Amino acid sequence: MIDPVPIPVSADLHIHTRHSHDAQGSLSECCEAAISAGLGVIGFTEHVDFDPADPGIGFFNYDAVRSAIDDVRRAYTGQIRILFGVEVDYQEWFTDQIEEFLAHHRFDYVIGSVHAIGQQALMTDAYLAERDPFQAVSDYFEAVARSAESGLFDVIGHLEYKLSRGGHIRDRLENRAYETALARCVQRIVGSGSILEINTAGGRHTDESIYPGAIALGLYRRFGGIAVCLGSDAHSPERIGWRLVDAAASADHAGLIVISDPERRSSALSAPRRRASAS
Repeated sequence: MIDPVPIPVSADLHIHTRHSHDAQGSLSECCEAAISAGLGVIGFTEHVDFDPADPGIGFFNYDAVRSAIDDVRRAYTGQIRILFGVEVDYQEWFTDQIEEFLAHHRFDYVIGSVHAIGQQALMTDAYLAERDPFQAVSDYFEAVARSAESGLFDVIGHLEYKLSRGGHIRDRLENRAYETALARCVQRIVGSGSILEINTAGGRHTDESIYPGAIALGLYRRFGGIAVCLGSDAHSPERIGWRLVDAAASADHAGLIVISDPERRSSALSAPRRRASAS
């Protein structure tokens, strides 16, 4: 683990509120928490789900969130910069629906995250029952790579998500096999033009992980990745900013630049094939 260093952290770009089915807290409460934490930028990224089996299906209300964003932008003018993002749950067979949704709704940036494959939540008993450890990991990395190559997402969320769970699936593979699969995925992410998020939600899931780990970040830099953004993946106001100093230290150790606004990364990285901007 990298020892925390006093690297300034200005932005938390992955925050959920009560506008996500599994989160709590108002946007105003989150703004207050972010200001108290010394942040200058926050990004609200409510869940949008397309799988009919997902408990969050149909929960997201764009107009309600957009209105709430406008309200807090007015209320906190000059105190904090507020971005309107979204976290889309990617499964390949819903690509057309995702594309249609993003074509008709405007966001500052879009995070694409893989939480399930084949309507099975990652690393659960049901998921692992159909796969040996290598297949379980390979299927996940393939899905993440395809999400990046879809051209739909500006940011790839929490790479290596849950791989320390499911009976510590990561520990049941030879390092070389795991790292080969990981490297192929990271190379495809870099080639897509999307950037990686460093996500500190592991503490919320009790395993204390930061996603992705040092090896993945090193590969990202090696293949030409330059920029990352940081996100607590907070599902309640008190988690805003959680371990972002550690995440910033991880980025610095890998030689990566932390950006506070994915819209402005074009100077460091080529823009993705699809842009969505809120104005």
